[in-house]
Amino acid sequence: PVFVAYGQLEETYGLARRALRVYERATRGVANADRLEMYRFYIAKTAELVGVAHTRAVYERGISELGDMGAMQLSAEYAQTELQLGEVDRARALLAYAAQFADPRTDPRVWQQWHDFEVQHGSEDSLKEMLRVKRSVQARATDARHLAEVELSKQPVKSKKPVVDLSTATANPDEVAIDDDDL
Repeated sequence: PVFVAYGQLEETYGLARRALRVYERATRGVANADRLEMYRFYIAKTAELVGVAHTRAVYERGISELGDMGAMQLSAEYAQTELQLGEVDRARALLAYAAQFADPRTDPRVWQQWHDFEVQHGSEDSLKEMLRVKRSVQARATDARHLAEVELSKQPVKSKKPVVDLSTATANPDEVAIDDDDL
């Protein structure tokens, strides 16, 4: 896109700070489907130009602006960054936040990442807390799925009556009989 080309121009011939502002504007200027990828690009450029510690603000803005799935993915990536910076407690909090959006049965990646994290950096209590949260999220997802099924079963089935009764149709198309009650 134009934003990336302009940002690269600023990186080469201008200031890094201006290039980052261009990439920030790009996160708002791209289609919603491309936003997550643009945030990832912006985060990578921020880390490259001004350092990993400065990516925190970009991650936080991205998490707040993206939908649930995007926020989940960006939070999990942010947790990895915090772990690289030695911030174990922040990484744990980010994984707990990301896990809210992931049903353990349908999207086990975040849960596996959190489990591996707790085995490596946590205690028995933190692992038990992770498993408790996992059961809670799984129960909430089951309840939501059940409620959706109940709502679908309550909706009346529309009858599929023909608009025009072909059994009484005449040979002349100008004389088609339409029942006014069906309209």
